Parts: sequence; C-alpha cells; structure tokens
Amino acid sequence: MVERASSEHPTLSRWQMLQALGDRLEQLLLAPNSTVDGFVPTLDKLTRELDTLMFQDVDLAVFEVVRIGSDKLSRYGALHSLHTACVVWLVARRKEWVDGKRLTALKAALTMNIAVTDLQTTLAMQTGPMEELQRQRMRNHPLDGMHLLKGLGVDDPDWLDAVAQHHEQPDGQGYPQGLTKLTELADVLRTCDVFCAKMSPRAGRPAMLSPSAAVSIFRQQSANKFGATVVTTIGVFPPGALVSLATGEQAIVTERTRDPLRPMVALLTGTDGAPLEQPEAAATGKDAGRPVAGAAKDASLAGLFPTTDVLRTR
Repeated sequence: MVERASSEHPTLSRWQMLQALGDRLEQLLLAPNSTVDGFVPTLDKLTRELDTLMFQDVDLAVFEVVRIGSDKLSRYGALHSLHTACVVWLVARRKEWVDGKRLTALKAALTMNIAVTDLQTTLAMQTGPMEELQRQRMRNHPLDGMHLLKGLGVDDPDWLDAVAQHHEQPDGQGYPQGLTKLTELADVLRTCDVFCAKMSPRAGRPAMLSPSAAVSIFRQQSANKFGATVVTTIGVFPPGALVSLATGEQAIVTERTRDPLRPMVALLTGTDGAPLEQPEAAATGKDAGRPVAGAAKDASLAGLFPTTDVLRTR
C-alpha cells in the first residue's frame, strides 16, 4: 500500500465511515423490526450521522454517488437510497432549507424504497424482464412503504407523503396514484432518485457516466425545477467522475477545487493508456501540465481505482 498524508484527501479518509453507515442502513431496511432501540430512533441516528458527514466533507458523498463500483450492483437496494439521500442533502443545502426540513428529506430518501429493498437488488442483478409479481410490487411500493413506515412508528406527515408520492409526476403520468399535485419533498426526492438510478449499473447495462446522467436529467420534463439544481450542485467534473486528460492519461476525480475545470484527480493510466501499478494523486489544469480534456468514455476504468487504498502525490 502506498503512503499519502490523509489531510490531502479527506474525501478518501472518510470514505470507509460512509461505507459502514451504508452497511447499517442495509441491515435496518432489510429487517426494520429487528433493531433493539426501535426503527425510528435507529433511523434518526443514521440520518444525523449522514448529515454530519455531509457537513464535514461534501465531496465525500459526491464521490460515493458518482463513482462506479461493483458493490452498487450487489447492494443496490440499500446503496441507492443512501446515494439519493446524499443528493437530496446537496439540494437542501443549495435551497437553504432549515435543519428540520433537511433531516426529514434525508429520512424520506433513506426509506423511500423500504418495501422493496430486497427486490431492488434482485432486479439490479436480473438480466431478464420483470415478472408480473415483481412489477406489481414495484408499482405499489410507494404506498406500501408509507404503510410500513406508519406501522414502524413514523408519524411525520411530510416524511410519509414524500415516500408515498416519490414516483408521482406533476403531469399525472407517475404512479401509483397518478397525482398531479405533490409535495415539495416528493418532487425533489423523485428527481434525485432518477439521477442516482441513471448512474447505477444493472446486470443488463453499465452505469451512465455523470455528464451523461446530467444531460438526461435536463431533458426530462418530469425533473421539474429541481433538475437544474441537482446538476449544478453536483458539478461538471464531480468527485468520482472518470475523466480524460489532454496528456492521454485517464483519471478519476477525487476533489473539486475553486475552478470547476481543474479538479484534483487520481491518475489511473499513463500517457500511453497503460494502467498504473497504483493510482497517483495529481492536480489538473494547464499550469499543472494536465488540462482535463473531458469525460472518459470507458466506464471500466473505474475498476483501476481501489478505494480502500491511499494515494501518493505525483
């Protein structure tokens, strides 16, 4: 393992903390009645821990949402909800929501798919079309989730409404009720849900790279007013995004800087395109001799970045 001062990349040093939080969330969503302390207090604790992590290091969550990894397929049910919550937090901060509203939005995101956590992972790894029973469960899961949460002791109407309506659309083309009027929390939840889903892999297709997902969100009328907020908040080259450098090197963004076109990166290949033995931290930009040419076209490059390793500065 190579050495690097942890202060250079706080995003990476806190990454394992977010992974541990995801593990605990997965256990809670799959067995909500098994917690000794009760579902609501346990979920509240997880929410506040996530909120604190986000305040400590925004790039940490952006990196986790954007990065491409095999665990996003095998643990899709829980990780997708965690990633959606991270993007919801970013929107809430941009909109300057008060603490109570922000925390409620996070709770809704973390539990929006509680009725189908197991099924979502199954579908992510399933190569064939959905069976009829699976289709029914997915169509009914917003209302089923709301009723399940009520049974677990949730009595916050804003939280419950957001979960029940997170697949509804203002044009009435959503489901399961075909509503045309929905709450603000449900509106933002739907947009963040779609954005994160596009950047997650499926057995039948690779994950969409971040810039492509951003373009897709802009093109969807259902994204409504929060679509632009999500995209501008995530950024042009967010942490976790794969990029090509003008030198021919391929890299993954690890941190944003004041200049959105000059992120800090981890080099994955040399100028000849050959993989490096270990990722190497580097600055980008003309003055650094490494301008970012654009988004990488090969999503498989993500496999060259072992997120549990630390980097040495080149």
